[in-house]
Amino acid sequence: MLNAERFKKEILENSNAVFDFSMSKDKHTIKKCLGVCDDCFFHEVGDHCSNIKVKWLLSEYKEPIKLTRFEHDVLKHLLEKTQYRFIVREKSDNIYIYKRKPKKGLGAWDISTGMQNLNIFVNLFPFIKWEDSEPTSIQDVLDKCEVVESDL
Repeated sequence: MLNAERFKKEILENSNAVFDFSMSKDKHTIKKCLGVCDDCFFHEVGDHCSNIKVKWLLSEYKEPIKLTRFEHDVLKHLLEKTQYRFIVREKSDNIYIYKRKPKKGLGAWDISTGMQNLNIFVNLFPFIKWEDSEPTSIQDVLDKCEVVESDL
């Protein structure tokens, strides 16, 4: 399903012209474009928002990753306060973070410098799996996530 199909109703309800809509940076709210670009997902320096909207409308819709507030805050801290950029789950279910992009081996991700064990959080981040062929970029998760309330 394309973004155009997924968001058709919201776009039609909130705009009176084809490209007269904006989307919040968290990608949860579509509203009429009022020309205030700072909080708009489609605002990008160097390209007109109409071009970005067309590409987005014709792109495949991807469900946002659901994170608890705690998971979100842990990842945000790692990204903003440390140099860790990737997170993986080992075959043994252990979680590791890496400063540089690791490569997957037969039973583990490569053991390189800039790696840290996060096994205290082994029950968190269920979307990160050993079966993943690539390490998970913390920035990508934060860009695509939706924070949900939880019982943690």
